[in-house]
Amino acid sequence: MEGGYQQTDIGQMLRELNLMWEELVSLSRDKGQHLQQAAAQHTYNRTMEDVHLKLEEMELSLQSLEVSTNMRHCKELLKKHQVTSAVEA
Repeated sequence: MEGGYQQTDIGQMLRELNLMWEELVSLSRDKGQHLQQAAAQHTYNRTMEDVHLKLEEMELSLQSLEVSTNMRHCKELLKKHQVTSAVEA
């Protein structure tokens, strides 16, 4: 009789263990999805920061009254202006 009792007890423990394992797998899957979303959000935020900085740089460049007598510097200013003009188009 004792053997039957232990088999029932062990069977119940295995069912509970399987349920707990399934719950753990589900929680792990959810955590993975949340981590992927957080990584995507972080990448998006970083990209937006980069765009914001580039726009500020372009705005300052457009507001600048900077001129040069140095040919190399003139070419750099012209190149910045052309890039800005291309973005506007």
